[in-house]
Amino acid sequence: MVSSFAENLERRVGDVLDRVPGYRGYRSKEDRRDADRRVREHVATAYAQQADRVERVARELADRRRLTEIGPVDDLARAIRHLVDRVRTASYGYGALFGDRDVDAAALDQLRLFDESLLSGVEELQTPIAALEATQAAGGDLAEPARTASTIVQSLHDRFDLRGQVVETGKPAAAESVLLALGPAGAANAPAHSAYDLKLGEALAILGDDFLVDARIAVSGSDEFRLFRLGGASRGSGGDEEWFFVPRRPEQGLARLRPVAAPPPGGEANLDGGAFTVSTDGSGEGEITGTGGDTGLRAVRYALVTGGGEATDGRGIILDWSGERQAFAGRAVHPNDVELFGMPSERLN
Repeated sequence: MVSSFAENLERRVGDVLDRVPGYRGYRSKEDRRDADRRVREHVATAYAQQADRVERVARELADRRRLTEIGPVDDLARAIRHLVDRVRTASYGYGALFGDRDVDAAALDQLRLFDESLLSGVEELQTPIAALEATQAAGGDLAEPARTASTIVQSLHDRFDLRGQVVETGKPAAAESVLLALGPAGAANAPAHSAYDLKLGEALAILGDDFLVDARIAVSGSDEFRLFRLGGASRGSGGDEEWFFVPRRPEQGLARLRPVAAPPPGGEANLDGGAFTVSTDGSGEGEITGTGGDTGLRAVRYALVTGGGEATDGRGIILDWSGERQAFAGRAVHPNDVELFGMPSERLN
C-alpha cells in the first residue's frame, strides 16, 4: 500500500471489486487480461449510465428552450462519454502487466486501488449529477453542479491515466502521484506551485543549484503549464541547457528537463533513448518569452509523457509548433526541493 489513505480507501469501498461478475484479481498471470477486461467493462457501463442522466438534462433544457444553459451540460456529457470510450477501448500494447515476467507486487496493489477508486468514483459523480437534475427541475442555475461534476470527471481521467502507466510498465507509480490521483477530486482545483508565477530575472534553487530565469514557454489549453529556462551560475558557460516544468495543476508534478531530439510526428514517444508513455496531450496556444521580447501567441500541440526506462520518475514534454517540434526529457522534482528568491536586487534590500 502507498499510505494510510490507500488503506482507508480499501476499507471504504469494501468488496466493490469482488462484486464485478467473474472478477478474480490480478495475482494470477493467466487471469490478468480477463480481470482487466471485466473491470473495464463494468466501469464503462457504470459511467455510461451517468452520461445518460446528464444527456437527459440537456434534452429537457432544449425542450424548454433554455438554450443558453445547454453548453456546460453538453460539455459534461461529452467528458463522461470520452471517459467511457477511453475505458472501453484502452490498448496497452505489450503492457508488462500482461507479459511473462514477474510484476512488482506493489504495482498489483496499486492497480487494485485504481480500479476500486474508478468504481467508487461513480458514487462521487452521482451527487453533483443529482444536484444538476434537481436544479434543472427547479429552473435554477446549472453552472455550479456542472462545474463540480466536470472537476470529478477530470480527476477520473487522471486516475485512468496513471492506471495505464502501471499496466504498461508493470511497476508502481510514484507514491505522491498515486495519492494525488486517488485523493479528493477537489485537489484538481488546488493552487499551482508558486513557481508557476516566476518572472524573467528571478532567482531560484533546485536541490541546492542556483539559477536565474532567462526565458519562458507558456502553454494554455486543456492543460496549462510553463517551462522556465534555467540560466545563471549553476549552469555556467559550458553547462547543458535546462528547463524547469511547472504545471497549473500541481498533481501533474514539477520536473527538471533538458532539450532532446524530438521524435517524428505520429511515432512512439522515444526521448533521449528511453521509451515514454503519453500521460496527457492536447492543443492550445503557446508563447515563448526571452530577454529580447516574445513571439506572441502561436498554435501548439503538446504531449506530457512519463517513463523513460527503469526509473519511475522520468518526465518529458513534446511541443509541436505547426511542424516545428521541440522535446524535453528529465526527472520529476519534489516541491520541497525548490526554493524561490525573487529578483536578486530584492534580496539585497
